Amino acid sequence: MLLAATGAIPTWPGLIHLVALPPLDQFTDLRLLLSRASSWPVFLALLAVVTAVRVVLMAWLLGGLDARRLRFAALFYAVAFGPVLVAAFADAVAYAVLYSRLFWPAVALVGVLVFTLGAVPWQGRPRLREAVALTWRRGLRVEVMLPYCAVVLALGAVADRIPGLTVPLVPVSAVATGLTIAMMDRPALRRPGAALTALVAVLTAVSIVFVATRGYDEPEPGPPQPGSLLIVAGINSASGRSVIHATDVHRLGYRCEQVYYFSYAGPGNGQPQEDATCPIRTGAPYGPIDTERPFREQVDLFVEQASALPRPLVVAAHSHAVWVVWEAVATGRVDVDALLLAGAFPSTPTGYPPPHVNDPGRVLGDLLRVAASSAGLAGFHFDPDSPAARDLLGTLGTAESILAQQLPPSVRAMSLPSAADLPLMADHRLNVERNECPARVAHPNLPASAAFEDATIRFLNGRTPPPCPPWRDWGAVAFRPFGMPSGQALR
Repeated sequence: MLLAATGAIPTWPGLIHLVALPPLDQFTDLRLLLSRASSWPVFLALLAVVTAVRVVLMAWLLGGLDARRLRFAALFYAVAFGPVLVAAFADAVAYAVLYSRLFWPAVALVGVLVFTLGAVPWQGRPRLREAVALTWRRGLRVEVMLPYCAVVLALGAVADRIPGLTVPLVPVSAVATGLTIAMMDRPALRRPGAALTALVAVLTAVSIVFVATRGYDEPEPGPPQPGSLLIVAGINSASGRSVIHATDVHRLGYRCEQVYYFSYAGPGNGQPQEDATCPIRTGAPYGPIDTERPFREQVDLFVEQASALPRPLVVAAHSHAVWVVWEAVATGRVDVDALLLAGAFPSTPTGYPPPHVNDPGRVLGDLLRVAASSAGLAGFHFDPDSPAARDLLGTLGTAESILAQQLPPSVRAMSLPSAADLPLMADHRLNVERNECPARVAHPNLPASAAFEDATIRFLNGRTPPPCPPWRDWGAVAFRPFGMPSGQALR
């Protein structure tokens, strides 16, 4: 609490996890160190210090600071360290490159680790192997761990909704941890295996229902639209090879002769159609590397290609392309009539320093480069030090500065975020005419989804959107505390 109050560590909803059961406490330590450590020596030194403190505290809670308990605690944290580091790194990368498909697996891994290991130290066994075996025989103490996990989620949600209560909730979290440890002394359930099996069955059923209810009904085709539609894909796309290229423009009310596709390689006589709904009659063929050129060059290319198109001009942009289009329109370099923004990120919350620069996030940046190289071997190309990545992702606050610029009053705009992306945002709403209800569609699939089509048809034709369920952002509220402190401290 003192460190947070003095600003030594950021105040964010995950602060309550510093006093949580292990290994959630270790996960929180690593999140802080990855975001704040300015060099490898600082990271390793602080990691050694906080680990030593954790070991001593666990030994004391186990009954005393003798060699046996200290050895047990040290072995526990050593065993948990590997998977916890993987979860913390995936969490950090998700915020650094704005990729929610890393955030959710990281949270799932942490949940599994807490649920399977959280009860282990408190089973009264002197050896770790014996404690693990007894924990499983006792059904992972689900009768204790399940209420505790619910309390942790509830406290995090309150801290997320009311940031001013974050620091006062830290001792409340500590009390919940202490009570949970004390309840481990109670007799286990008579049929712990049945209770654990029932829990797994319920979670499986809930997951199936959640996935099965994500679909959207296809909307009725919209009426014919005048003018032209310019489609702008995001980073790592290629000519005709991105989801937004496959958007059903006919359903939106456009004929192929009205549709144009932006090229990151500049003007030209056409590109391969590939997955695009319509033939690509303009622009030079481009590949993923062209999307990594400097941000200012991308803006210049957009202005050049959009300026000569028939009006009224509607621009559909996905993900990183939102920043390109917004910069060009907000600065008055090109006139458009409407913007359809899919998967926009209002902020770049963490950033990472350039290679060999000792600034906060140095360790994260170095590990990110190693991971990106490994991903390249698997066919996924991302260069964290490409000009576009450095301009937009590596520099803290770039997105905020772009989107802080006001669009011209004559420009209508709508924004449709993915519900899966919400934990990576402090606030998903942009300064536009219509902020649509977050869609239960994965970020990459958003532009070709029925949700985007329905929102677009309603927006272009002045129709009222359907009501947004109040629970649509509950997942973000519950799990945002498991995110990175640098991003959430901005709240």
